Amino acid sequence: MTQTAWAAFRAELREFASGQLPDAMIPSRFVVLPELPKLPNGKVDRSRLPAFTHDDSSGAAAYLPPRTPEEIRTAAIWADVLGVGRVGLRDNFFELGGDSLAAAQMAARLHAATGTQIGLRNLFDHPTVERLVRHLESRGTEPTVGVKGHPRSIASEDLSAEALLPDDIVPAPDALPASAGPYEHVLLTGGTGYTGAFLMRELIDRSTARLSVLVRADTPERAAERVRATMEQYGVWRDGDEKRFVGVPGDLARPYLGLDRETYRALSGDVEMIVHNGAWSNYALPYRRLKPVNVLGTQEVLRLAARCRIKPVHYISSLAVYPGRPGDHHWAEDEATDPEGVVGGYRQTKWVGDRMMAQANARALPTCVYRPGQISGAQSTGSCATDTFLNATLKGCVQLGAALEFDVQLEMTPVDFCAATVAHVALGGQWHGSSFNLPGGHPLPWDQLVELLAECGYPLRRLPYPQWHAELTAAHERGEENELARFLPLFGADLPAEDLGYKGSRPLFGTTNLRAALAGSGIECLPPERELLGRYLDYFEAIHFLPARAERTTS
Repeated sequence: MTQTAWAAFRAELREFASGQLPDAMIPSRFVVLPELPKLPNGKVDRSRLPAFTHDDSSGAAAYLPPRTPEEIRTAAIWADVLGVGRVGLRDNFFELGGDSLAAAQMAARLHAATGTQIGLRNLFDHPTVERLVRHLESRGTEPTVGVKGHPRSIASEDLSAEALLPDDIVPAPDALPASAGPYEHVLLTGGTGYTGAFLMRELIDRSTARLSVLVRADTPERAAERVRATMEQYGVWRDGDEKRFVGVPGDLARPYLGLDRETYRALSGDVEMIVHNGAWSNYALPYRRLKPVNVLGTQEVLRLAARCRIKPVHYISSLAVYPGRPGDHHWAEDEATDPEGVVGGYRQTKWVGDRMMAQANARALPTCVYRPGQISGAQSTGSCATDTFLNATLKGCVQLGAALEFDVQLEMTPVDFCAATVAHVALGGQWHGSSFNLPGGHPLPWDQLVELLAECGYPLRRLPYPQWHAELTAAHERGEENELARFLPLFGADLPAEDLGYKGSRPLFGTTNLRAALAGSGIECLPPERELLGRYLDYFEAIHFLPARAERTTS
């Protein structure tokens, strides 16, 4: 196998494994055999499997030794940090077992050895010795990376091809027609996530339906336990809820949702409506890594919806499906049709899912699409998730004592407002074929958010982006704890990644459908002002996510 073919095959193996296994179980190395040795009974003879060494034949064919002093020094540091015998010129840092922590250690070691500051984003964008050394040698002369060269994205033309719905996803000829409601049996995906917990609460409160919740678990009992634990964590569990739902062990990344034949057939015939909230929400991962869950999983949901009984599908998308562009742009609640400017793995997977919903609806499979902004805490209680990028940024800036200057505006959508909207519209069954923008109360410029933090007891220095980034990376290299550590690949030395926001962008999101659907419902969204932000910060302080605040200013 040639070096190029082996590298491509190894990447395909890792992509497949990442869709089937937890991160910690994904192999960092592979051995390729013509066939597996077998026992007479047909089972694999493990005793005859070759022992793995770093110099296995497939890897040796791909090994290219470093040549220049810079390449040799970099490869030696990588080998020491990763604990491997040798590192070739084109070996991928992350395929050799590297992670964000190892990347930070490697960057610190290179800095100490060469005096050159290596940003973690540089390593994620240039993950081989050859590419990293070349990048560092040409730093300052390379053109700015544009959308087509975005390291976590695929090209716009490829994205359009990815969004083509498979031909077999059409209502079965003998499928029962969609129910007009009220629904007796609803399937929910993503029920163990933050938004999922509030969707559970709203679906239970607003209907008498029994809920089946797809969860990665070994047994139905363990699946139900995970749902309950999440609802308890965010304060939305009530006694008696256990009688309203069942956990369904499954996996969005697997064919037929990882369900056995009997369970799949039962859900196909019994479920009357689906709320598809499940997704892998990670801005730091590339499109190909997120695809099994976010894209293929969405296909499987639509495939289930078309079998035995036609089931309306209500899909939680994102405002991030709209292209990022500087200046003023108005985005109506139309189909997502323009992929140019949609960058970043997570954003692109949601764009693909959004497009597939429109195609499914055109094939007589009813769908609705909901596009919230950045999901923020509950406006009723202040309960917030701590693992979102926005909240990690808030905590990271508080830990650093400084905020970056960033000319972007935030669309903050309270989680309970989002969940109430989805449940109200989905259970009503009147808006099939529609899309809804859920941008929140009003846009909040980043600098105003920093001002609100100061008023609420967290004053921060405001630094030009390059200075803020230098302080953040220096703190990380000193071993100081910072919530933004896992997101460092998204921050370049000169500017943040494009998928975090667009300087000078002022999008205006139409809400005609949303306002019509919520008319008379009593569902309202609070604006992201001091009262609401203070409620969030009270919650963060109570659970010790943020430190106790300094004396607060009066308004």
